[in-house]
Amino acid sequence: MKNIFHRSILTIFSTIFFTINTAISAQANFTFDEVEIDQNQVIATAMPLSDLNGYSGYKLIILEQRSNERPCWSESEAGLYPILVEPLLLNFNFSGICGRATDSNGYSIRVDGNDLSVSHRLILQNVGGEIKLFGISLTGDKKMIGRSRGLSNGMMKIFLEPGWQFTKRSYQGKVLGHFYFSYDSFAAKQAEIEQRISEIEAQIPDSLEFYDNTNSAIAEGS
Repeated sequence: MKNIFHRSILTIFSTIFFTINTAISAQANFTFDEVEIDQNQVIATAMPLSDLNGYSGYKLIILEQRSNERPCWSESEAGLYPILVEPLLLNFNFSGICGRATDSNGYSIRVDGNDLSVSHRLILQNVGGEIKLFGISLTGDKKMIGRSRGLSNGMMKIFLEPGWQFTKRSYQGKVLGHFYFSYDSFAAKQAEIEQRISEIEAQIPDSLEFYDNTNSAIAEGS
């Protein structure tokens, strides 16, 4: 009797262990990838909000141009900040022509290949006379992702900070509608180094460059 009871307990625990192990394995295999997209076909915007209770804030909206049939938005004159955005897609049936993401179901953060949709949230804040887009972790750590470069009562374009770009979520090779604000620290560091080299080269006097070219010509003629 004792042996039968012992075997029953072992069977129960084995079943529980197998079930838990299977669930963990399935969760580990359920990972999202990302794919590059045309940065000129996507825009992040800050739309002003207000209600009867006096609340005011900003809503993050991503617009995407999926086909060239009709423009999905228009922008105010370049160079005059902030850039105001008119959402033209509201004037027609934009199915198949435009894409739109309005909440965390449609966009999230990805850093160095890691999906941070659970641990981080996106928030727009009025800071220093412009709207800034931040990624905030559960512990309160804050990272700036983009800014409007000015302030207005209308819908404003958000310019992404260096190193950040738009990508799309994919799963098992299928591209999904979810957008990532994606950051690659290695690529960002490379861009920073290249920018620094360009700044140093720009500071080199033309006379020094002429002197160097002259010496090279003399050496070749010797």
